[in-house]
Amino acid sequence: MDKSALISKLALKNGLMLAAVSVVLSLTLHFIDPVLIYTSFVAQIGIFILFIVLLVVVGINIRKEIGGFWTFGEAFKAFLIISLILAFTATLYNVLLMKIIDPDLPAKAAAAIEDAQRAMMEKFGMAKEQIDEAIAKSGNMQEKLEPTFKNIFTSFGVSLALYGVLSLILSAILKKKEPVRLDSFPKEG
Repeated sequence: MDKSALISKLALKNGLMLAAVSVVLSLTLHFIDPVLIYTSFVAQIGIFILFIVLLVVVGINIRKEIGGFWTFGEAFKAFLIISLILAFTATLYNVLLMKIIDPDLPAKAAAAIEDAQRAMMEKFGMAKEQIDEAIAKSGNMQEKLEPTFKNIFTSFGVSLALYGVLSLILSAILKKKEPVRLDSFPKEG
């Protein structure tokens, strides 16, 4: 198998594995507290850091499996395949979650987000009228969370863009050139 095909195969395998981890983690958090991921900045940052670490580990493992060296382009190809799988899986999971598993989630999450925003603004000493105005300006959160075609398409696009940027960064960090061997140069003489 050539190097490019091997990279694709390994990226597909690892992308599906990370997607499964993502779904299991999301379902676990959902059953612990359905609105936790919408209201806890710490949980959001924790999950983000966990996935960066997992992507780095997966990238290093793929690089080892193909011989220990890869170009920026080869690394980016692997991370892009993984990103497509993760973005597609996350989008599909969210649709299933909000349409089948917990159809009341958009309403519950919207209410929890509004409560969290109010509490934060109160801590900053804002008046009730200012808080109400700020909440009104932010729009209907439930409509933003409902799995409509527009929201699904937007969510997939944003996920893909974020994963794309992350793929570029990780590819630049994890690329590794094969050292030049001295015996490959012609001998003088």
